[in-house]
Amino acid sequence: MSLLKNLFIFFLIVLTLNFSLSNIAIAQQFYAEADVPEHSPQSWSTPEEEIPTVKVKKKGSWLWWILGLAVIGGGAAAAVSATPEEPSGGGDTGSVDVTW
Repeated sequence: MSLLKNLFIFFLIVLTLNFSLSNIAIAQQFYAEADVPEHSPQSWSTPEEEIPTVKVKKKGSWLWWILGLAVIGGGAAAAVSATPEEPSGGGDTGSVDVTW
């Protein structure tokens, strides 16, 4: 029974190596005799036809440039108007006395 078990384990190891590592010598014995055709494959499809296409002319590219510049200009104007101005007068620059 031990001999049968060892042969089965050996067979499984060889089979595993054969399928997982196909570059080893044992595996090449099985794959070297593969029947590989030496001629190029034939194409059995219908001939290709030219598909008519219609080119659409671009319209409105100048419109996008103008809108982009308007957005940039509006953002710059909003940033300039949002900056706080320096206070004009209104406060003393004296000292403060603190006693305990």
